Amino acid sequence: MPVSKRRASCASDFSPSPPPPPRSKKTKPAGAIADFSAILRDDTDDDVARLPARAHAISYHKPLLLSRAQDVASLLEWFERVSDSRAMPWRAPFLDPAHHDADELREAQKKRAYQVWISEIMLQQTRVETVKSYWLAWMAKWPSIDLLAAAPEEEVLAAWRGLGYYSRATRIHTAAKQVVADPKLHGVLPQTPPELEKVPGIGAYTAGAISSIVYGRAVPILDGNVARVLSRQLGLYANPKAKATTDVLWEAARVVVEKAQEVKQGGATPGQWNQALMELGSTLCTPLKPACNECPIRASCRAHAEATLPASKGGVEDIEDLCKLCEPFPNDLKPEPAAKSEPKGGKKMRQATLSFGTSSSTEAKETARVSGDEAVHAHVCKFPMKLSKKTIRTESCLVCIVRRPAGEYLLEQRPASGLLASMWQFPSLTLSTTEAGSTATPPTPPTRAQIDEFATSLLGCKAAAQAHQRIGTIEHVFSHLHLTMHVHCVELAKDVDLPAAKRKKEEAKARNFGSSLGDTATRKWADAAAVEAETMGTGMRNCWIAYQQQATTPARAKTKPAKRKT
Repeated sequence: MPVSKRRASCASDFSPSPPPPPRSKKTKPAGAIADFSAILRDDTDDDVARLPARAHAISYHKPLLLSRAQDVASLLEWFERVSDSRAMPWRAPFLDPAHHDADELREAQKKRAYQVWISEIMLQQTRVETVKSYWLAWMAKWPSIDLLAAAPEEEVLAAWRGLGYYSRATRIHTAAKQVVADPKLHGVLPQTPPELEKVPGIGAYTAGAISSIVYGRAVPILDGNVARVLSRQLGLYANPKAKATTDVLWEAARVVVEKAQEVKQGGATPGQWNQALMELGSTLCTPLKPACNECPIRASCRAHAEATLPASKGGVEDIEDLCKLCEPFPNDLKPEPAAKSEPKGGKKMRQATLSFGTSSSTEAKETARVSGDEAVHAHVCKFPMKLSKKTIRTESCLVCIVRRPAGEYLLEQRPASGLLASMWQFPSLTLSTTEAGSTATPPTPPTRAQIDEFATSLLGCKAAAQAHQRIGTIEHVFSHLHLTMHVHCVELAKDVDLPAAKRKKEEAKARNFGSSLGDTATRKWADAAAVEAETMGTGMRNCWIAYQQQATTPARAKTKPAKRKT
């Protein structure tokens, strides 16, 4: 499975960068994972690959941590010191089976697994600081999986409002009901990754986190932070989207967590090790500003070692079995610029000679040290390999806020699957779309005729409009869609009832944000207070806020603009 990009700090792992030079000969990494697994049994470690060519065999990527128990212990000790520094409420001491009887342990693990599960799902694509308050509020409302299973779906979606990616909340709710109803589980999440992955919404990463943190199983995890740490530890410059790359990283994660368990016996170790890798990637081994001098496992880092050795002046080293995983490395080595000639009329006195009481040699050493650190960081930041960002699909739509004299607004429910599934919104009509990779054209605002035609299709009759008002244009960016919303308000001259229409049961997953003329949907009238309380996506909520800011009737509630999620 592709490596997930969980925390915000790992999002720039795939930020735009110059593409690597093309391969002179296409090679397929066939059997790469088998080759990698084989080299793990070898007791020898390869020498550091020299720049600029970095010629190496696949054995070069064997984790040095496997032969350096002191570095493994160093990372565990580091995590023990810093684990409470960010005050994550979901972190708690390991539940040692030796300190609980069977029934007590079962109930404690049931609660702990539920807490870790919710935190891990919330942390996907969301900042830690944002998740803290949401997690605490969630646990206050539903402190057990049983209470969550019994909760109405509308309440679950409302509690998730602001976190985005609402399908996560839907899957959590579905999974909770399934686990509670299962006659074998009785509300307790399974202990092993294969069983955990049978639960809706739990993938390989989340399964590994629950299994290791809660149950003490020596199983791996792999999210964006861990992938970055391991890529640098292994010196792996490979396509992060390739299956072979992901397989190797999972295998590396597996052997190092097993090594940690070997170095420090105890049920808490696997969970502590996995959390330590995540914490390291989130705080020190960051995408753009790694704090290598503070890293507890710097000594075993291939990327750091490469950057600290002088470049090879000879030709490409002859290696019989070159690594087929790594892409050609971008060569940033440039010749030193020629010294500039002094201007005519004599030498200019340099600033250093005017500084009394300052050692020019000390300044030179400090400058050299800073320059050296920057060079090391620049090299380390090349790992993992960056891919050029592809343009995403664009869509332009009309958002029609229809208000009738009774002070009520027309809302419609989105399809049960797909983008923002089952959430409520103001009726929206797709005006134009551009596929990913195509050149986007500037969105064209809707015409008065289009607005009237859309309003007529919504109401099932040609209702007289008392007023039309353009609210504005709002842009919202999803991970796969750049949406431009043209917001217009239609004030009806008299109250109109909705036609009796139900959503087609066979309706397919909606691809576009907006609908087409004549589409059927569940619709209802709601007053301003009900609109405020309704579960809407962030973009649609911004449309409502923009409308309120233009409203002139005192009765209409005013709310502060919400921050747009990107």
